[in-house]
Amino acid sequence: MLRRSVGALGALRAAVRGPRWVSTLRKIEADADAAREVPTPLLFVAAPAWTGGKDAQTQFAPLLAHVRRHGFTSLLLDLDVPRGSPSDVLARLEAEMAATLTHPPQDVGPVPFPPALVALGPVCAVAEAYASSHPLTALQLINPPLSMQRAVETYPELFGEAPLPEFDFEAHFPVRVVWLHDELARQADAGVPWYEVHRIEHAREEEADASLDRYAWASMDDGAEEMVQWLEDEAGVYVAEGLTAGRHAEASADLAEEAGEGAEAAERPPRAARVAPGTVPAWFARGAYAFAPDNSKKMPIVLDERDLEERFIRGSGPGGQAINKLATNVELVHTPTGVRITSQPTRSREQNRVAARRTLSQRLEWLIKKDWAPTPRAASRALAPSVLASQWDKARRRKANKKKKQRRRAADAAP
Repeated sequence: MLRRSVGALGALRAAVRGPRWVSTLRKIEADADAAREVPTPLLFVAAPAWTGGKDAQTQFAPLLAHVRRHGFTSLLLDLDVPRGSPSDVLARLEAEMAATLTHPPQDVGPVPFPPALVALGPVCAVAEAYASSHPLTALQLINPPLSMQRAVETYPELFGEAPLPEFDFEAHFPVRVVWLHDELARQADAGVPWYEVHRIEHAREEEADASLDRYAWASMDDGAEEMVQWLEDEAGVYVAEGLTAGRHAEASADLAEEAGEGAEAAERPPRAARVAPGTVPAWFARGAYAFAPDNSKKMPIVLDERDLEERFIRGSGPGGQAINKLATNVELVHTPTGVRITSQPTRSREQNRVAARRTLSQRLEWLIKKDWAPTPRAASRALAPSVLASQWDKARRRKANKKKKQRRRAADAAP
């Protein structure tokens, strides 16, 4: 039985505003006899009102059964679609999604690490809206609308008939689009040109400077193993056998702080008490760690190589034999926290080793600073917000400004 994520805050809103739509969040633990335990959760999101009543557990059942056996914990988020104008349904669902994940039900508890998000069909538009301004470990879209123009054409009852802006955010995490064979057949029957692809697919081809095969599954059952492989190889979602959740206690995630805007933001319950700026975890204090003396944003934390487990694995993706037949993909595991990074931006192993350490340095800086009390003006770069938090804040501000401009233009165009 799913538990509604309402709580005292939802009851207060209902009393003030009348009946209110709510969403549900459920947690499915990994199999007890799984050979490993993965700290990064998988978040499967659905909107049953858009899919004939099918909830996340029904839609993703083949994937759920498979990832449980591989040690993944899954979160099932079923969004209730709000009543009102379809023109702002994405903004409302994004806000509800952020609020539910930031303040989950008691039986679910805090979400460790930004999740790897999986969405299907028209709900992929909600997933992209969320991903545009909230941290994620990875994003996988299954059968998404090729564009927001196509979304309006295909699902006018969901998104309305007015044009919607296309997504243009730059993801700082692995993303991909997967197609089921029946959806590709539907597109062919509908006369969709073969060269029309999703913007994520287009960006992938631009980066490779070549025409690439699409990710395609015959069915969810057929794609379950391939999805786990992608999460491990490309998204870095993995923990070696013997690493348990207890080793990740210091790495709980600070999901997006804003669950809404304006009055709703003021109604949010207070977050846990912050610690004094400059507080560092035990592993930082006892190791040879330091904040970068040159105030570097690329490498904000000087790493202790003794706490790193490094291995080289065969590369994947475009690049020919220099990638696919050589162990150029660098994997780093930070043993005190269990944070795992894989890096393959270039064909050079040495350059990838440097890139992996930069990424790990930024991730550890974020883990250290996420619970610090804010400082009006940091006296040094070491006390300033983390590089990743600054990037996410910048993306949120850019998105908010874009929404304001859209509302202004709509008001000016109104008769």
